[in-house]
Amino acid sequence: MSLSFGILGFLNYGPMSGYDLVKSFESSLQFFWHAQSSHVYLELKKLEKKGYISGETIIQSDRPNKRIFSITKTGKEAFLNWLAEGAGDEATQFKSAFLMKVFFSGNMPPAQSADMLRQFKEDCENYLKKMDAAPETIEHYGSNKEMYQIMCWQFTVEFGYCFIKSCIEWAERCIQKLESIDEQTAKED
Repeated sequence: MSLSFGILGFLNYGPMSGYDLVKSFESSLQFFWHAQSSHVYLELKKLEKKGYISGETIIQSDRPNKRIFSITKTGKEAFLNWLAEGAGDEATQFKSAFLMKVFFSGNMPPAQSADMLRQFKEDCENYLKKMDAAPETIEHYGSNKEMYQIMCWQFTVEFGYCFIKSCIEWAERCIQKLESIDEQTAKED
């Protein structure tokens, strides 16, 4: 259900095509909400059926026709009600297939677990580099937005930096512990 409210949130800023919405998710929410284009288009149909958005087909001669979606009054009310609900349990619920693998990695040799964590650390470091583009993205998309809206966008970027840095530090500590197990095992042999 959150995907639909993410879409409504973007449309609350102004009309967008499905393509624009997908690009908006990729450039701003990707750290904490991944949205595949097929899911976005499916959700657009559902939102239109509920009357939360309306779509208008734009005829183009040099490109395929496209649909531009706008939020309706009903959609805006639903979006604002969703915002007012607060976080609830969602704020502390976190699904991660990777952490499930870490949990069960005691079933493989420590060196293999350490390799998995090294790869995770490297992936986090690479992602941190990609996040360097966030301020520029905010500046680009925020040029016609209120400072308060931009500040809220910056809050999520700051959370992302802190989270990824914390993941890197956590991985380093875990790797050290796994390497000490390997060292201990080598001394015993």
